[in-house]
Amino acid sequence: MFKDKGHSPKRGNLAVTAVALQDHILHDLQLRNPSEAGHSKTKTQKRENTSKSLKRNTKAAIDTGLPKTTQGPKEADPEKEYVLDPKPPPLTLAQKLGLIEPPPPPLSSEEWEKARQRSVSQGDSTQPCPVCKEEFQLRPQVLLSCSHVFHKACLQALEKFTGRRTCPLCRKRQYQTRVIRDGARLFRAKCATRIQACWRGHAVRKWYQDLRRALPPTDAQLRRRFFEEKFTEISQRMLRSYHTDVDELLAEIDHCLAVNRSVLQQLDQQCGRRLSDDDWRKIQAQALRRDTHECSICLTPLSRGGGPPGRRTALLSCSHTFHHACLLALEQLSWGDVAPFHACPLCRSCYQKKVLEG
Repeated sequence: MFKDKGHSPKRGNLAVTAVALQDHILHDLQLRNPSEAGHSKTKTQKRENTSKSLKRNTKAAIDTGLPKTTQGPKEADPEKEYVLDPKPPPLTLAQKLGLIEPPPPPLSSEEWEKARQRSVSQGDSTQPCPVCKEEFQLRPQVLLSCSHVFHKACLQALEKFTGRRTCPLCRKRQYQTRVIRDGARLFRAKCATRIQACWRGHAVRKWYQDLRRALPPTDAQLRRRFFEEKFTEISQRMLRSYHTDVDELLAEIDHCLAVNRSVLQQLDQQCGRRLSDDDWRKIQAQALRRDTHECSICLTPLSRGGGPPGRRTALLSCSHTFHHACLLALEQLSWGDVAPFHACPLCRSCYQKKVLEG
């Protein structure tokens, strides 16, 4: 019967081969068979009905009083790595007939570790994603069996746009994907490093500012500015701490003036009264009893009368004797005393002087 119609075994094999290749191409391009449209509709309707029944059952469920974590399934560990497609896709007719090479078997843990080591040696996780050119940061990251790394969302969008599973870099087809966390770990380490660097910089700047406040610089201009700031700070602190009662301040000023007047009056009584000749004779007799033979200023012998004019002796009201020239020089150098209230170099009392002529 086949011979009458002109069929042969070779033509049958070619037909099977063509159907197998067409089915593989449709499966590879992720096209849907029109004959299965009705079957798919029935499947979707069944899924909708089961979802509705599940919702009704959940509404009528009674609370058992147990914690919610024990009632439902445990949440997956966000740091856990897993393979997206652990089971290989079913073989097409062309792959079963040996016309097309079947997909490789799932990689073992050792093979995945080797792929990761190649990715780490290439530094793929430290570089931006090849698709979006952005850092991985904390977003999900996938490792392909060809050791290339991408964002999970970027790879899924690329597969949806192109309609095929091809690596964007090496063009390898039928790859396997595994979710990894290398980019997230590197991003956390980088953030921690930046935080530590910022904190150390802040600590060093604060230490340097405290040091600048404590030690004056060596440069003349900076040193002058340093002391000006210090004086300004001290004056402002004194003004802030000072009591602002004007009446009390004026009363204190009046009190200080009264004390100064009383001191000046006492000085006038002691030094302002002119000594008589009898007083000078008594003072001279007291000086002779002291038996002083040298000037306490220049430490040279005194000339008691009849000496050279530059070495005449001056007798003070406190009975101390000095060279008159030495005493005049000392009075010119004594910046703290106000004339005529000079102090004796020995007893520091206010004095009147008399030059001994001989």
